[in-house]
Amino acid sequence: MQHTISASQMRNKELCKLNKSERKINLLIAVAGLNIGGAEVVIRDLVRTIDRARFNVTVCCIKVCGVIGDELLREGVDIVTLSNSAEPKVDYFTFIKLLRVLRQKRIDLVHTHTADALADAAVCKLLIPKLKLIHTFHFGNYPNLRWRQMWIEKVFSRFANRLVAVGEVQRQQIKEVFRLKEKKIKRVWNGIFPGVAQGDGVFRSRVGAENCILVGTIATLIEQKGLFDLLLVAREFQDVRNRVRFVIVGDGHLRKELEAKKRELGLDNTVVFAGWVMNGAEVALPAFDVFFQPSLWEAMSIVILEAMAAGKPIVATRVGENNHIIDDGVDGLLVEPKDIKGMVTALTRLIDDSDLRCRLGSAASRKVAQQFTVERMTRAYEDIYLKTLNRQ
Repeated sequence: MQHTISASQMRNKELCKLNKSERKINLLIAVAGLNIGGAEVVIRDLVRTIDRARFNVTVCCIKVCGVIGDELLREGVDIVTLSNSAEPKVDYFTFIKLLRVLRQKRIDLVHTHTADALADAAVCKLLIPKLKLIHTFHFGNYPNLRWRQMWIEKVFSRFANRLVAVGEVQRQQIKEVFRLKEKKIKRVWNGIFPGVAQGDGVFRSRVGAENCILVGTIATLIEQKGLFDLLLVAREFQDVRNRVRFVIVGDGHLRKELEAKKRELGLDNTVVFAGWVMNGAEVALPAFDVFFQPSLWEAMSIVILEAMAAGKPIVATRVGENNHIIDDGVDGLLVEPKDIKGMVTALTRLIDDSDLRCRLGSAASRKVAQQFTVERMTRAYEDIYLKTLNRQ
């Protein structure tokens, strides 16, 4: 029996062909969760800035929604959370839930930002061959990652149509470790919204720094951030001048150990742990006289960009993309990681020279506004999306 196609069916097929390049792209951004962190801030700002005339955006949290996720929900962003548990648990079948979301929302392209999201999306791609997959690496310190993350990224990145590094140093590390061809992995620098926040006006008094030079950092209290080195640096200033105060904004699993080390070094009047501060870059950062980041490794630090945008003179270690972001002596000062003497020398220069602080901070602010904006980052990702889907 011969089947015939109705005129309306023929017309619909033709319209689909004609409108394929015009209809909106259904994009799903997948991540483990959206708690506080640099990668999460990048995702938040990408979602806020992407061209909604060309993209329908869904955000998928594999494990937990998180603080930033809740923030986006309140803004009306379409967010799907695959886990029903308040605490993240190991679930080897989240790809089945993700597959259901992809089919329900007719997703054209998935952009993953964590290893577990990449693994789930890669399995789904095997089941939906036409699905396109892009993955962004947000972490530095290759090849010294946990073996599980390294294994997941190495295996499942092979299924991605395109890979993205957030820094050139990170890109070269990943290319060598995973033996990728040059054209397989691109670089898209992170970006932020330029502009100087006013702060809450009382932060300095809360940390007892009304009459001091305030040297501050904003960080998760983890090994990567080099905060034990910060305490050793602070001890040197306690010995020679009592007009400097250090503040650490953030929280994490090392807090008890760091506070114990602070007491051991006799730094109760020199170092303040301010704890978690909501919107720290807006509330606390404007109060700093100097921003100090003694990290042991980074990929591309969002908080460095935030400090630059706020016009703060910076002392940071030569890790990750810092060498590409900061021109040493022009818009910040760079030292080697774990070089306590070098850190003390660089901080002393800034503490003793207000003109130098002003000059470096102003140059840093101008650079961010010119090179490291969310707008530039978002347009770069949009270009990758369109090229991956052959829509350019």
